[in-house]
Amino acid sequence: MTDISLLRRKLIYRSWHRGCKETDILLGYFALKYLDKFSLNELIEYEKIVDLDDYELYCYITHKTLPPSSLNSDMVNLIACFIKANPLCTQ
Repeated sequence: MTDISLLRRKLIYRSWHRGCKETDILLGYFALKYLDKFSLNELIEYEKIVDLDDYELYCYITHKTLPPSSLNSDMVNLIACFIKANPLCTQ
């Protein structure tokens, strides 16, 4: 198994097991859809997002506050668009 596949597996697990069930569902489904397609750099950027506090992440994906420059805003926007478009995530 390669390092990138181990990182993908780790991030999928962490997406589903954050501690807040709602965020687990949102990021879990996002991870299942996108992480297999992500490059190593994109996975590293996603890992920064997974490390965020749930409320902080919520503020960024709902555009209540702007993400800091240390986060990839395109990745945050991709998560926000996925959540809006996915009926499982908005019910």
